[in-house]
Amino acid sequence: MADEKNTEPSNYAGTVKIAVRGRDYYVHMSPPMPMMGLDDLVKGLERNRAIIKASQDKMRETFVMEAFEYAAPWTLNYDGPTQDAIQAHINISMLVPLINLKGGTANFEKPETFPVKQRIEMMRNVAEKSVFMDRIMNHNTMNAAIAMTFMLAVFLSLILL
Repeated sequence: MADEKNTEPSNYAGTVKIAVRGRDYYVHMSPPMPMMGLDDLVKGLERNRAIIKASQDKMRETFVMEAFEYAAPWTLNYDGPTQDAIQAHINISMLVPLINLKGGTANFEKPETFPVKQRIEMMRNVAEKSVFMDRIMNHNTMNAAIAMTFMLAVFLSLILL
């Protein structure tokens, strides 16, 4: 079974093991080079936030394939987006303080304050729930109402005959 130990920021140099939904992910982390300029750190922060958003979209697409298109299990790729999101989350945790230390202004967004494991599990849950919500909202209720009315009429006509 996966190790449930929380990963603290002091553990972010070297290889970090994160257990998400019973699977262990190993991410090698190293802090940014000390000579990196403020502009490079800010670009890195923006890039890592973009990676998180792209990973969320990939998780959503994979869940659509799994739940509604019945894709073969070996074609589903949750591991890649999960690994990317873990890496990006940990990078963000290192970059925000460094940007502030070098005189820039960077703030954590709400999800970036969560522990890595919790954030990744939240991303998976959001991906799954958003797919179901989109499917429910796109369902045409008028067709369902007409079909139910027709079935009720047929049922009542059979009973009354």
